[in-house]
Amino acid sequence: MVLNEFADERRISRKQAVSRPYEVRIDSSRRGAFEDLRDAMASARLAKQENPSALVAVVDRATGQLVIEVDL
Repeated sequence: MVLNEFADERRISRKQAVSRPYEVRIDSSRRGAFEDLRDAMASARLAKQENPSALVAVVDRATGQLVIEVDL
C-alpha cells in the first residue's frame, strides 16, 4: 500500500514538472514553479524588489537554461 502511494505521488510530481516548465530562482535557491512565463516573470520582479542585491532569474526547468535575469 505504501509503495502504491509513493508511485502515485511520483506520477503527480512528474506531471507537475511538465505542466510547470518555468522556475524562479534567487541566488540559486528555488522560489517556485509556474506554468506561464508571464507569471514567472511577475514573481521574479517581486523577488527582486524584496532582495535587490540578489541574483533573480527565470529558468527553463526542462533544460536548466536561463530564460531571463531580472534587473530593477
